[in-house]
Order: sequence, then C-alpha cells, then structure tokens
Amino acid sequence: MRIHLLIPEVRELLHEGNEGDLQSVLQEMHPTDAAAILSALQPDEIAKALALLPLDLERDVFGYLEPEVQELFIQGAGRAHAIKVLNSMLSDDRAAFLERLDPRVRDQLIPLLPNAAREDLLRRTTFEPEQVGAFLTTDYAVLNPLLTARAAIAELRRQAPSKETIYYSYVLDRSGKLLGFVSLRDLILANEATPVGELMKTDLVSVYPDSDQEDAARIIRDYDLIALPVIDTGGHLVGIVTHDDAVDIVEEEAQEDFELMAGVTGASEGDDFLAEPVLRQLRRRAPVICLLALFWLLTATVIQGFEGLLRGNILLMATMPMVMAIGGMVGSQASTLVIRALATQEHGSFRAMVTKELFVGLLLAGVLGGVAFGNALLLQAIKGEGIALDETAWYAAVIAIAMAADVVFAALLGASIPNLVRVLRIDPALISTPAVTAMTDLTGAAIFLALVTMLL
Repeated sequence: MRIHLLIPEVRELLHEGNEGDLQSVLQEMHPTDAAAILSALQPDEIAKALALLPLDLERDVFGYLEPEVQELFIQGAGRAHAIKVLNSMLSDDRAAFLERLDPRVRDQLIPLLPNAAREDLLRRTTFEPEQVGAFLTTDYAVLNPLLTARAAIAELRRQAPSKETIYYSYVLDRSGKLLGFVSLRDLILANEATPVGELMKTDLVSVYPDSDQEDAARIIRDYDLIALPVIDTGGHLVGIVTHDDAVDIVEEEAQEDFELMAGVTGASEGDDFLAEPVLRQLRRRAPVICLLALFWLLTATVIQGFEGLLRGNILLMATMPMVMAIGGMVGSQASTLVIRALATQEHGSFRAMVTKELFVGLLLAGVLGGVAFGNALLLQAIKGEGIALDETAWYAAVIAIAMAADVVFAALLGASIPNLVRVLRIDPALISTPAVTAMTDLTGAAIFLALVTMLL
C-alpha cells in the first residue's frame, strides 16, 4: 500500500525537476519497490528517473521492471544509454532480457555490445534451454591461491560491483582450471597472512554445461550451496549457477509439471492465463483432450458389449459410474504421489513403490468396498421394488467386490505407469491426471461388468 502512495510523489518530484530528493527516495528503497513505483510511470519518466541512479542501482532496479516496461524503456532511452544499461547487467540477466525482446530490436542491440558479451550470447545458443550452459552466469569472483586473506578481501572489494555473488570465490590456476573455492566468511575469520590456497576447500561439487537444469537445482538444494560451479571436461571454470537460479528452475519445473499433469501441452511457454490468446489455449489443451476421447470410445464399446446385462437393471446402471469414478480418483492420487516422489528423489525401487501402493490400495479397497455395499443397499431401498433382502444383499456384495477389485487395480496402475514411462526417459508428469482417469475408467468398466457377469 505504501508503494502505491509514493507513485504521485515520485511523479511530482520528476515534473518539478527535484532530482536530488527523487534520487534520495529511490536509493532508500529496495530495488524491487523502486521498480514497482517506476513501472507505473511513462517510459520517458522511467528513463529520466533511472538516469539519476548510480549505474549498479540502475541495473538492479531495471532488472525488477516488468518485461514490457523494460522493452519500452530500451526503445525510448536512446541507443547509447540502452547499451550502457545492458553492459552493466549480469551476463545471465542480460541474456534472458535480450531473449524476451522483439527480434528486430534485439538484432539492432546485439552488434553494439562488446565482443565478450556477444561471444557469451553466442555460446549460450549452443545449448538447449533446459541445459545449464544456457543460463549460467559468468560474473563470478576469482582469486589467486597465492594471495593472503587480507589481499583477497581487498581484491573482492574491487571485483564486487560487477559480480553476482562474492560469498563464494573460486580459486583458479593460470590456465583457468578450478582448484577450489573459499567463502567470504572463511576469509574474514582467517589470519590475514594465511594464503588463499590454504583456506580453500577442494572437495568440489560441480556440473557440466550440458547438464540438465533440474540436476543443478537438486545439487544446490542437497548440498545447501549459495552457488554451484560449472566446469568443462578439462576442469576449467566456465560459469556458476546461483541459488536464486535454482529457485527459478524449481518454480519453472513445478509449473511445467503442474500443467502437464493437468493435460496441457506446451507448458513451457509460460504465458499468463488471462493474457494468453484463446486460440493458443485451444492449441495447448485440445490435443490431450482429443487423445483421451479415444479412451472414452473404448469405454463406451466395452459397456455396449454388456447392453443385455444392463438393460432394465437400474441398480447396476446406477452403481457402475460410482465404481468407475472412484477407481479414477484412486489412480490419480497414486499417480500424483509417485510423480512427486520421482521429482523430489524421495523414492526407492520400482518394486518398493508398487508394493507400498498395493498395500494402500488393499486398505482403500476394504473401506470403499464397504461404502459401495452400503450405497447399493440404500439405492435398492429407495427404489423400493420389493426384491428379497438376500437377493439385494448379494447384488450389493458383488458391486462391493467390483469396487474393491477396481480400486486395487487403479492403485497399481497409477503407481506403475509413471515408473514405466520414466524408464523410457519421458517426463512422468506427461502421464497426467486426465490420462490416468481415462485409463482407469476403461479398466473400471471392464472389471465391473466382468465380475457382475460371472457372479450374478
């Protein structure tokens, strides 16, 4: 609320030309709050306000602006100032920003960047978007192993303005090969005369540029790292992945898995739900739904084959949808829990997971079989056709058996399919809730009708 109240004040300071007070107001804020205020201004006002800030603060505030506001600023700030801002950005932030720009604007800006920045952008294009090399940062602190702790701190003070983090500093030999790393805490607590080579830790955990981003995020989480070094096959340091990158990766993967489990294709596009065009949503959602319609066709074919059994039997017709629906729910629950276990690495062998779900399914079968039995008796009582109690009880018992069998099979199906798909190197999230529900509906109808035919 306070941020919104400051917007008129900032605009008034701009129009009055009171640059000193405006600069003081913005510098006292966190960059994300300053960006929220500036985003409400016009592009020319944003450019004027940002120009008042020190370059490092201008860079940070610019990074928190909404993408569309950033693009308007770059287009209206003038080529020279735009390049100045881009050069001040961290390498991974600059690459991500340029990727979002209109291709025509991007093609005009890239040739104006320094050679090192252009080479960095070109190198990133050699990797897939999900690989570490596509988003790592090259803005890391480097120390010589012969420096003393006191000299190292002075060197970090010099490097800090242009580095993403200085809490970890990487120790390299003359060829750029990674020897170890040292934390800022260790440097501060060490004797001033102690060489960095004696302080550094050599038990390194690292990844290669072609590693998957999920692997990098998992390592950062498991080892509680601030940053993870990225090395080439020769052991040379080529970049780092920071903990905030890991958070972004986890959020991105969670969103993608959520959409895939909901049966939505093209989940990586990342479009806002309300802003995304209706036709694009149709293209993303229709393929899976059309595919699942084939399962319903098979289900309808199975049911049609038992038309003679169902004709005139209201109790069977009324309880079959219940059995199918409950089986679908159990299968979806099992599939979701297994996918989560696979995603978080909190799982054992395939056999252990299926066995665990079998036991859970058997217990659920007992409970839900009893519910089905009671529902069948209640439905028959409401129907009130005067059928003998023993006949009604037998019908209810058969329906309960069908429910129990369907629940156990659905639990096994929901636990097995994600594991089997994972063996084929396909994302288990692709076995989404609608797909599992459709498959268990098909098997549920077949189990129900087969048992009813055999036992009645």
